[in-house]
Amino acid sequence: MKSLSQERKNSLIVYSLVLLLSLLSTLFLLPLNFVNIPLLKPGEVSPVDIRSPVSVNAVDEEETERERERIREKYLPIFSYRERAYEEVLEKLNSLTYLTPEQKKLVRDVLNSYYKRGIISEVPKGFNEITVVTYGRRKKENPQNFLKVETIRKEFKKDLTKVLRDENLAERVSEDLKIKPNYVFLKEESEKQWKEAESKVKPIYIKIRKGEVVVRKGEKVSPKASKELKLIRKEVLKNKTLNKYFSIFLLSLVSYLSVIRLYKVISPSAYSLKNLIFSMSVITIDIFLIKFFTFLSKLIIETLNLPVNESLIYIPIVTSVIFGSMFINKKVALIHILPVTALSGFVISKPEFLIVPVSIGALFSAFDSRKFKSREVIYKSAFRGALVTVILQEIFLIYYSGFNLRSENWIEPVLTIAGALIAAVFVNGLSPLIISLFNFTTDYIYMELINLNHPLLRKLILKAPGTYSHSVMVATLAEAAAEAIGANALLAKAGGLFHDIGKLKNPQAFIENQFNGVNIHDKLPPEKSAAILRSHVEYGEELGRKYKLPKRIIDIIRQHHGTKLMKYFYHKAKELYGEDKVDEKVYRYPGPKPQFKESGIVMLADTVEAAVRSMKDKNIDLDSFIHKLIMDTIEEGQLNQSGLSLNEIGIIEKVFKKVLSGVYHSRIEYPEEKKE
Repeated sequence: MKSLSQERKNSLIVYSLVLLLSLLSTLFLLPLNFVNIPLLKPGEVSPVDIRSPVSVNAVDEEETERERERIREKYLPIFSYRERAYEEVLEKLNSLTYLTPEQKKLVRDVLNSYYKRGIISEVPKGFNEITVVTYGRRKKENPQNFLKVETIRKEFKKDLTKVLRDENLAERVSEDLKIKPNYVFLKEESEKQWKEAESKVKPIYIKIRKGEVVVRKGEKVSPKASKELKLIRKEVLKNKTLNKYFSIFLLSLVSYLSVIRLYKVISPSAYSLKNLIFSMSVITIDIFLIKFFTFLSKLIIETLNLPVNESLIYIPIVTSVIFGSMFINKKVALIHILPVTALSGFVISKPEFLIVPVSIGALFSAFDSRKFKSREVIYKSAFRGALVTVILQEIFLIYYSGFNLRSENWIEPVLTIAGALIAAVFVNGLSPLIISLFNFTTDYIYMELINLNHPLLRKLILKAPGTYSHSVMVATLAEAAAEAIGANALLAKAGGLFHDIGKLKNPQAFIENQFNGVNIHDKLPPEKSAAILRSHVEYGEELGRKYKLPKRIIDIIRQHHGTKLMKYFYHKAKELYGEDKVDEKVYRYPGPKPQFKESGIVMLADTVEAAVRSMKDKNIDLDSFIHKLIMDTIEEGQLNQSGLSLNEIGIIEKVFKKVLSGVYHSRIEYPEEKKE
């Protein structure tokens, strides 16, 4: 039931995301639609002759509003005198029982000085005069002749402190007496007269005929011409009708839904909530980048006055295919092509000129994630796709225009190569953020980890050289075994190197670091020894998080012992305390058991290498010994959740035997020469 509930929750998240990104894509594609009218400010020189492509008959909002303001200024704001305001403050003063009559008189004198001059409420901005209505008579006044209520409220306490000579008392009185203005702004009456005046102002129109020259090349743009250019752009953008928004939205919806379907058909093993969110996000990023940089390129071409058919100009920037190859697999990368090209095709008037070349070019950008060993792969991938795209663009240009060379024949390839460079730069720049957000780990990161100069490995070689030597051997075994069964060899090798970093906490507690023949466990109770052994797993996990190791490496650290029993200390405890008094759980590792193939490989490599290294009888049958160790691990159920099949475990066993027989083979003892 819980699983079904989680599945419904994930579906809700995915379909909500589809709806949101469809809206975003629609907004990306339509509002930034290129308008062939440069936006020039007054004083700038026009790079080209600019003719209006449409007729314009629009209200000049700025000039109309300016006329309204001029009319409005003739009608002053109205203020009414309120005699009752002073009386209300005095009544409040007389009710203050904590003041003596003498103190009340002093406060009254201060208030009288305020109200005698007049206290005015806030004056609307832009007016240097007001109309004051006193007992039905109107009179123009300067607001500066009155005291502002905000100012008086601030100064009241200071004036009281001077007369009462008691700051605390002055503060109390100023809080209790709320000073009110006796000249109050009549907002409704003032606004009514302004609206009546504004209604008499007729709209001022700007009229431009289609084909009319607004500004000529080389001329300075006047304020009037700048305003006309804005109005022309606004009129052109009206062509974005509701049917276009609706069509693009539906196409976006279908494209994003197709991603979900293609995941299930082409790469069902990669189908997960995290991967779907990732794919849809990078697809949306591509749509935005193609739209934005295409818009920018057309603006530059227009500014340079290049003779180019702008309906065929675009910059293909396909980062989603590279991201998909890096972080998931090549199949998922190919899924990204359909929605990116289908939607981005609408940035030009002939969508097929973008959709076909970019789709086929993007096919050549995809690569196997296991080949991602350096940043160089990103640039090779981007430029490989760009080269194929350029070839196809030239074929389309020949189809449309024949063999006559035009500006598009060199401009579009230049823009495509620029798009490849932009894509590579964006992929490099956004990779750390995507890795952090989605918790992805690439082989490139594992390559950096297996560098023996990592701080944790340097500490290991200094503080626990025996553990370091063991870890290097485990890494070698794990890498070879992973390669043999087609698992991630770099992850297995990195996991082998870091699996025992928890032994840094107490290196002398582990036999491989005991070089002086002293074993601290000889003097410790078995439960204490077991706790020390358990702790190296927990401390290893802690160190992994501290040094920000990838999640998979930390998982290997946690899982490399699974829930195995520490048999030596368990049997020692039974001998000391009796079988009934020993809790087996105390002598088991905390787990969990290996949850993926590479983790299972590291467990087997650790088990076998440690046992073979500690063999006292060097003449023992190594193959049988390794087989028994592996079979014991299987029978204990430690590999049940690792995903390793019996066939794969058999291959791993053969690899271990081959590697270890080369390392621990018996050597010929050479006789010493007798001294004469």
